[in-house]
Amino acid sequence: MILTGYTDRWSVRPGEEISFHIHCAKPHFDAQLVKLQHGDENPRGPGRKQFRVPCAADGRYPGFPRSIHKGSFGIAALGDLNKSLDKVAISAWILPTLPGPGLQGIISLQHDREAGFGIYLASDGHVECYYGGERLLRSGGPLRCREWYRLTAELDASRLSLTIKAKSWSPEFSSPHRVEKQLLAPLLLKPRSQVLFAAGSSRETEEGLAGDALFNGKIAQPELRSGSELIAAWDFFLKSSSCKIVDTSGGGRHGQLINRPSRLMTGPGWPGNSVATAAGADTHDAIHFHDDDVGDVGWPKSFSFKIPDDLEYGVYAMVVSSGEAEDHIPFFVCPPVGRARSQLAVLMPTMSYLAYANESLDVSATVQLSPRQDMSISRSYYDYVEQNGLKSTYDLHRDGSPILYGSRRRPIIDFRANARCRTFDAPHQFAADLYLIDWLTEKGYEFDIITDDLLHNEGVSLLEPYRCVITGSHPEYWTRSMLDARDQWLDAGGRLMYLGGNGFYWVTGVAEDDPNIIEIRRYAGTRTSTGGIGEESLSVSGERGGLWRDRGRSPQSRVGVGFSGQGFDRGMPYRRSAPSYSADWSWIFRGVDHEVVGAGPALVLGHGAAGFEVDKADARFGTPAHAVLLASTEAFTDAYQGAIENMESLNPWTGGSHIASGVRSDLVILPGPNGGAVFSAGSISWTSTLSANGYDSDTSRITQNVLSAFLDNKPIGPSQ
Repeated sequence: MILTGYTDRWSVRPGEEISFHIHCAKPHFDAQLVKLQHGDENPRGPGRKQFRVPCAADGRYPGFPRSIHKGSFGIAALGDLNKSLDKVAISAWILPTLPGPGLQGIISLQHDREAGFGIYLASDGHVECYYGGERLLRSGGPLRCREWYRLTAELDASRLSLTIKAKSWSPEFSSPHRVEKQLLAPLLLKPRSQVLFAAGSSRETEEGLAGDALFNGKIAQPELRSGSELIAAWDFFLKSSSCKIVDTSGGGRHGQLINRPSRLMTGPGWPGNSVATAAGADTHDAIHFHDDDVGDVGWPKSFSFKIPDDLEYGVYAMVVSSGEAEDHIPFFVCPPVGRARSQLAVLMPTMSYLAYANESLDVSATVQLSPRQDMSISRSYYDYVEQNGLKSTYDLHRDGSPILYGSRRRPIIDFRANARCRTFDAPHQFAADLYLIDWLTEKGYEFDIITDDLLHNEGVSLLEPYRCVITGSHPEYWTRSMLDARDQWLDAGGRLMYLGGNGFYWVTGVAEDDPNIIEIRRYAGTRTSTGGIGEESLSVSGERGGLWRDRGRSPQSRVGVGFSGQGFDRGMPYRRSAPSYSADWSWIFRGVDHEVVGAGPALVLGHGAAGFEVDKADARFGTPAHAVLLASTEAFTDAYQGAIENMESLNPWTGGSHIASGVRSDLVILPGPNGGAVFSAGSISWTSTLSANGYDSDTSRITQNVLSAFLDNKPIGPSQ
């Protein structure tokens, strides 16, 4: 039995309420609160550490099975119409992407959830018209996938016709294609009817509105006319940052979208005459619907509780259990505004957790690059993810298009303390960031927990109370407001410890109408998929997506290093540079006598502090001249491959064993204005080495030396 759920918020403060939404097929489940310190159950490490914290939410609750109704569609009420369908025309541009396995509704009318007239795409690509479940006519030939067609269905008292006009010439559609059907009786458009886009019908469920016979493809410029009267004309460009659809006819027949289909997509007017690909009303007026889109799964609240004022700030999970089934649902208790308890904060990269949520990549075809992969990890849960469309922004829709949106309001199986990434059988993201929480705790540091969510919403005021902020191991996804806040804080003298790799990389947007939704568009950089040409603009913000580097805000320019490559077999050590022995910077290595550092055991990839995804200093991409290179790796295996964006041309030296690949990890310190500084480890695996040798590894000593200096009032620089 799958027992799982989600919480309505990841970042919560004392005095605020948090709710939990649980799927449990048994009559009841139990809940109890725990504080998390370390989640990795690898016997080579300190093991799982969590501590029960009694609270008002502890207890037994009724269990209910919850469904997930995947697939996106649109719905708009037509109002109190009472017209016969004589002289009525329904039209739209469509671009199909994946017919089948059954009928797919393109535009349908329904009354009281009963199917009326509808235009459908058959599994063989033909267009068919139905009324009340009966097929009335069928096109003479199939539509091609990823080609635009204008469909127009016209009805009068005795005849139904369907006209298909292709945007691009093809032998099948060298001229408009038209088929007709004589009717024995007129088809009625009943009062209070609704029009559906990309669905054949809809129905009310306990979790919300669900659709059937869902369409895979784009729709643009749908219209409904009655003779010469324009009943409705929907412009899908307008309100594209939201789930609203706008009727421009003046009739006020606006609608809404279910399950967040992809907006601001190129329509039949693309390409435009502009030299840029910025989204415009004439070129980006399409919505791409998918039968596996998932936004908010809509589960009813199972229970909630108010965070006690005296609850210690930190990382928590609500443990829910029923019989042998159990799940842990994490959240973060953060300081109230203006009540920081420490000069040190850990910034949990919740944007990155959400981008990777339920990442389902199957890398079996590249076992040479991923020899540690184990696709059997959490097999039943990944089956659940697959069946219910719960995949990450690293995965693809069923029609092969990229998944653009990440949603928090759904089960997320890898946002768990003991989760392991199947690609390399070790913790990643949240589970890996508990290495840092454990190390700080064991070393006796007092620290606050803050999150990307709060940083995006509150800006620099969130950082101002802290002398030092430490990142998680993979802070990859950043919004513009987050970068602005980071840079303002650093300019004012903030001290940042970037203890990760591949950070500050992708432009990320947050939906204004739903802060639980983020959006990513990939068209450059090292990626698992590429978006459509011309579809670089984020729908939620209108800004250009892709890499922050391509927007002039490279990670190198502020933290000294940026992404250079990735690999999944083993990590490597660093060799110290000459400046690391100087009187100015030798304090960083106090208690470390070896030239080679980070050569010990690691809980990620088994060995070496530099591994998985790594960063290096590079003046070409903005590393300042005053950045101090403290140590560098010398070579990785060829299981490591260089970052695509750093390659000027195809070559046979992309593997990590070749200097020309550019794959390298650097330790860098970067003095900043007003006594501030940045220390960058340049590796996701760095924190997985901190607990080795009883928390006294060389990487632990280096990290502690830097942290002690960053918490001190003295300027960062020579002879600390």
